[in-house]
Amino acid sequence: MRDFDVLVRSTVTLGWCLKVADLSNWVQLLWQEQKFKLWVLQAPAEQFESIFTRVMRASSGDSFHVARPGGAVGDFKCDGWDSRTKTLYAVYAPFSRKSRSAIRAKVRSDFSGALEKWPEMRQWRMVHNDFFGLSAELTRELEILRGESEGLGVEILPDWDPQELWQIVRKLPGDVCFELLGGPDFSVAMNSDTLNVVPLRYHEDLHPAVTRAAVASVSSLCGNFQPDGLVDPLCASAFARAVTSWWLNDEELFWQYVDFLRDRCDATPFEAQLTAMLFLMCSVEICARKLDVSVQDLLLSQIEADSRGAGEKLLMQITLEQMQGGGGGFYIDDARLRKKFVEGCGQLVIDFLGMVAVGVGFPAILILQDLLVSLQRLDYNDGILT
Repeated sequence: MRDFDVLVRSTVTLGWCLKVADLSNWVQLLWQEQKFKLWVLQAPAEQFESIFTRVMRASSGDSFHVARPGGAVGDFKCDGWDSRTKTLYAVYAPFSRKSRSAIRAKVRSDFSGALEKWPEMRQWRMVHNDFFGLSAELTRELEILRGESEGLGVEILPDWDPQELWQIVRKLPGDVCFELLGGPDFSVAMNSDTLNVVPLRYHEDLHPAVTRAAVASVSSLCGNFQPDGLVDPLCASAFARAVTSWWLNDEELFWQYVDFLRDRCDATPFEAQLTAMLFLMCSVEICARKLDVSVQDLLLSQIEADSRGAGEKLLMQITLEQMQGGGGGFYIDDARLRKKFVEGCGQLVIDFLGMVAVGVGFPAILILQDLLVSLQRLDYNDGILT
């Protein structure tokens, strides 16, 4: 009987260890996705091409070759060559700094040049850093090229965006993916009763299966902001990833996303401010609902708190006016103040999510799910949830 008891305890412990290891892998994968997306977002043209070649060498091995430019002859219109599939890759970045007509002309020129320089080519693929898909004009241009290339024995493959590249990365062996991106300072402590995954914030004692499902959901939601929604998809995705990095307790990664959002304050000032304010408004709404208080009472209690600084109180006053429908709109002309505004909204979003986690013991990862789903359901009907 004693030997049987030992066997049962060992089996249960082994099963629990496997669950913990599986959860650790999921959380590390979420961290690596945040790191990869930030890597791509911040990359200038040359660096994005370097990211692509590193990913393809890790994925395709020795069959992938980098075509280094050679003086006046250039790179023969090739940013990467797969000798096994006879595929030539053409990399384009950063999209936001080139006009659509210029990109269209370059794509046509690059494809024609590749046909001339690479007679072995059987497939051609465009790789780009546009997170939310190609423009209608460029999609049409690629379709015209497909028709023109039908009799030439070359297939123009579907384009790859950063999400496609991430799908390649996430399928790499764990050690290869870690070598490429690194990983969080991740450790696991456990006993017979509880699972404590460090360094996740406000994790509580969620069952590994629940956390794993929530991690997968947040991973998908961070990239699910649509161009026809109320919030700018690029700003919203970056804001969502900043908050996700906070839940992962990675302060450095969080501030790197905040830095990216500061840059967006210059590139798209109105969209950056609107996105930050909507994140804050939805966070306040969720917090008030979970704590069973009114939005007005919640915000007034924070505005009147001695621990709050003047800047925080002003932001919450603006938020209260917007949520009550009494605000006259807002737009900050001063570039430095715009960045402070977006940064301050981000800090308050984190404060309100933490308030819920502490106040009612509701796991932060589940609050984060609610926040992202709420934002993606906002429409132009006065910000009403649909």
